[in-house]
Order: sequence, then structure tokens, then C-alpha cells
Amino acid sequence: MRVLFTVALTVAVAGVVLPAVDVAALDRAESESRGEVTRLVEAGRTLAASNDALATRERAARRILTLEFPSNGFASTPLIAFTVGPPRNGTRSDGEPGAGATRITWRVAGGERHVTQVDGLRMRSVDGGRFRLHEGGRQRLVLTLLDRGGRRVVTVSRQ
Repeated sequence: MRVLFTVALTVAVAGVVLPAVDVAALDRAESESRGEVTRLVEAGRTLAASNDALATRERAARRILTLEFPSNGFASTPLIAFTVGPPRNGTRSDGEPGAGATRITWRVAGGERHVTQVDGLRMRSVDGGRFRLHEGGRQRLVLTLLDRGGRRVVTVSRQ
């Protein structure tokens, strides 16, 4: 009888606790991802503000940035999508043309898609499009400040 009671109590407690752990894991993963996005934007702004943009990649100012996105584990929900690139509709957040803007999106498993638009900073992949990650964990990124046709661009690539 005691064993049956113990098993029933364990199942009841697990039924209450596990959904709370899932919610906490999702909130934690989204908060961690948001923090890493902020770090990326700050690093890009600092690189662009404190250096000259050069046309050649070999001589251009660069910074290596290690970001730690959530990965799968107990009380952790992994990052499943992350992109950095031009604004989708071609405009900044104030409706003006968006050539000098960056759109960053991310999503963790089970969560909503988040979009941040950063005006005044042009971040692109090395080929000029969108930079993408499809996994969490430690990501070493290389930010390089280039002059592309008279425009200052911070390129993002994996090391």
C-alpha cells in the first residue's frame, strides 16, 4: 500500500513540476538568446564606430565574438534558428529606406519567433545576404568592418 501511495504521489508531483520546468526552460532560453543578440549588436556598433572601413577583407578591422546560445539539456530549450541580415521589407523601423539597418531574428524550440530591427548598423553575411545559424551552443563569430561601394558593412561569419 505504501509503495502504491508513493508512486501515485510521485506521478502527481511530476505532473505539476514538469510543465513548470518546461515554461522556465523556454523563458530562460529566450532571455539568454535576447542577451546574446544585444551583445552582437553592441560588438557590431563598437567595431563600426571605432575603425575605418576598408575594401579588402585581409586588412579590415575585425573582432572575434563568442556567443553562447541555449542548447538542449535539462531545463534548457535549444536555439533552432538565428538570422542576421537586411530588413525584409527594405525599410528601417521608422519607415525610411533600410539600407543602413539590420534585421535579427531568432527562435528557440517551442517558442515564438523574435524579430529585432537595428537602425544605423548594417550587418550582413560575407556574401551580402543573411547570416544563419541552426543550432545553439558556443558560436565563435567573426565580425569584419568593410567598405562595400561606399557603405560601411559589418560582415558576420563563423570562425
